[in-house]
Amino acid sequence: MMDWKKSLRAAGLVAALTFSLVGCNTEGAYSPQEIIDQALQETKEPLTYYAEYKMDMDEAGGKAQVKEWTKDGKRRVEITAENGEHVITVNNGSQVTLYDVVKNTVHKMDIDEGGPVVFQSPRDQAEALFNLVKDTHDVKMGGEEKVAGRDTYKIVAKAKKDDTLVGDIEVWIDKKTWVTLKTITNSAGNKITSEYTKLDDSAKIDDAQFTIDIPKDAKVEEISGHETESVTIDTVKGELGELLMVPEENGLILEDISLDKGIEGRSEYTFNYTKNSQKEISVTVFKASGNAPEVDPTLGEKEIDIRGQKGTAMDEKKFRYIGWQENGYQYGIMNENPERTIEDLKAYAEQMIIGK
Repeated sequence: MMDWKKSLRAAGLVAALTFSLVGCNTEGAYSPQEIIDQALQETKEPLTYYAEYKMDMDEAGGKAQVKEWTKDGKRRVEITAENGEHVITVNNGSQVTLYDVVKNTVHKMDIDEGGPVVFQSPRDQAEALFNLVKDTHDVKMGGEEKVAGRDTYKIVAKAKKDDTLVGDIEVWIDKKTWVTLKTITNSAGNKITSEYTKLDDSAKIDDAQFTIDIPKDAKVEEISGHETESVTIDTVKGELGELLMVPEENGLILEDISLDKGIEGRSEYTFNYTKNSQKEISVTVFKASGNAPEVDPTLGEKEIDIRGQKGTAMDEKKFRYIGWQENGYQYGIMNENPERTIEDLKAYAEQMIIGK
């Protein structure tokens, strides 16, 4: 069954990436880098438009029709999936509301300046993600074509490695508004397509679009921006028992431990370490399910040996992670210092001992 809440996040990643590849409204020769730099300037001001587009997330998420209203930085998105699911999400500038029409459930999250950003602007998304892909893809112009009856620039981004987190991408950018009208991504055999069939940038949008008429019998849940809590090592040991920890040696300091509720309420603990007053690594641990199969590498991961166990590693430009199971626990180590390599993370893993 399709989960469009998760699919929204996946689609958001794709959309965010494509906005880092858009063109600028100038004539003459230009490089992809010049297009990207200019586009980030062009998209500072919020657009107003009504649009309709279709999404095809292949076997990962199925197909859906989408309607979108955007005005003054506010946004409403209605997704109707081929399996009957219908989800409405509204960002009114201060709160995000997600209404599942079929399940009659509502989730609300306040938007705090210091909290997580939901429904980022294209420019914000571009700035966050361009640094992730600029060294992993070759970006070239692919000509000029029409999408939804509008003139576009076509941009092609080819991944330099087959096993990169984000694969090959094609994007079609509206010359007038710089909205990404079409995207095609191919990663690990999974093809995702998003294509606008209508874009009206002269639409008169009523502010009422950015509210949702919620039925009185709907189940409403408020979501905190941060669902983690700080805990002590005694709390961790009280639930998990004897577990491996990275010792505080050679300037490494355990700053804090946080608790997150994972799948089915599972307690997941994260140990955050610093070195020389800077973030160094974070180590996660939780009890592995007794009947869980060995986890094979997924997109962007490679199989490696960790402490004599079969593990996986993800080595992107600024994100490096290793994970493995040992004695009934699932462990993961992630770099917080961008200079740390996979070998550095493995070295920390090898140092781990039963916490005292």
